[in-house]
Amino acid sequence: MGVKSSIIAASSIAFISLIAQASDHDYLGQETPGLIPQKFAHGIVSTDDAFELNAVFSNDGNEFYFTRQINKKFKIFVSKRTTDGWTKPEMVAFSKTYPENRDADMMFSPDGNRLYFISGRPLEGYPENEYNLWYVDRDGKGWGEPQPLSNVINTQGPDYYPTIVGDGSLYYTSDHGDSIGSRDSYRAQYVSPGVFKKPVNLGPNVNSTFSEGDIFVAPDESYLIHVSNGRPDDMGRGDLYISFKQSDGSWGKDIHMGDTINSDKIDFCPMVTPDGKYFFYSQGGDVFWVDAKILDTFRPQS
Repeated sequence: MGVKSSIIAASSIAFISLIAQASDHDYLGQETPGLIPQKFAHGIVSTDDAFELNAVFSNDGNEFYFTRQINKKFKIFVSKRTTDGWTKPEMVAFSKTYPENRDADMMFSPDGNRLYFISGRPLEGYPENEYNLWYVDRDGKGWGEPQPLSNVINTQGPDYYPTIVGDGSLYYTSDHGDSIGSRDSYRAQYVSPGVFKKPVNLGPNVNSTFSEGDIFVAPDESYLIHVSNGRPDDMGRGDLYISFKQSDGSWGKDIHMGDTINSDKIDFCPMVTPDGKYFFYSQGGDVFWVDAKILDTFRPQS
């Protein structure tokens, strides 16, 4: 086994181990849903007087991250599980650093020690207040100092919604000059921590002449869920679609997820919990969740 293969194998083993640790996940103490979506943690995460989005559990199930709009700026919040229960959500320290800039769209690395996110914080050589991809590492006491990804990944336009799969590769939404629509989703192969190969467009079965974004990909890359806005079957300001990996390794034509999931509001920010049990997404200004078994109802029959 080569060095690169050894690194990928070790990463996959670490990811599987962390998934096993999440088996006692209690989801902020909330009653779990069935196949009908429910608002998540009403009054704690999904509140009546603020706009919330994103839903990201740490790999061990002991931290929950989401985004809340404060003074018209998106900021990242966290609730942590303790022996006394879950803490009241608080803004993470690195999101307080630039109060006038926006942070959102979090995703953990397979080992759980790095958090990717998007931010409009200042970045030399890039337009002011434009979203770029950043990451922050655990430093023993919490999170360290955020660092931007390189210009192989970040563009002069907006870059959105990083998703990291089992081998460490990155999916996200951007425009690298070969976009089919106004912006597309891409895959960048992992090279080393924080380093990726040139992003590759996911092609016309996922991207379209309309606008795509907010792409979640299963750790084993067997399926993806993303948002598209403006298609003929769009029910509102953007709907969720699902695509399954084909036997030849290509992505199947994406499928509209219907009115059980989608609404006349914006439906976005898809995420499946690390244990694979629940599908989270954002709708309007609230966070919803549903049993992940619903995803199989969209799988094409062979």
